[in-house]
Amino acid sequence: MAPMIDMVFLLLVFFMTVSSMSQAGHRVELELPESTSGETPTDLSNRVMLSVQKDGTFYLGGELVLAKKLGFRLQSMHDRFPEMKLRIRADRGTAFSDVKKAMTAATEAGISDYLYGTLQGE
Repeated sequence: MAPMIDMVFLLLVFFMTVSSMSQAGHRVELELPESTSGETPTDLSNRVMLSVQKDGTFYLGGELVLAKKLGFRLQSMHDRFPEMKLRIRADRGTAFSDVKKAMTAATEAGISDYLYGTLQGE
């Protein structure tokens, strides 16, 4: 019985480590703008994260996507998962024209439900 308990704990530690490592790659470090009037959604299920860096670089999940292929990637994801929603996170120094490209690509792909990520200020 003791060896079986040891194996269960080893498997538990293994899966906890692997899951935290897999999620670490999906997070792009950004300095988000602050918002005082936004609401924090409680349900973030079916949301894919689209990050926009200062230089206009797009990351879908944690994967780099070229601007000219963003619409195609969003369209193919939406075709596979019609209930997909989008969460757009942009760096504080990102030009609005780059954020607008992301919103336009999402709308053209058929994704009408997207959130804009900010830090909650006072």
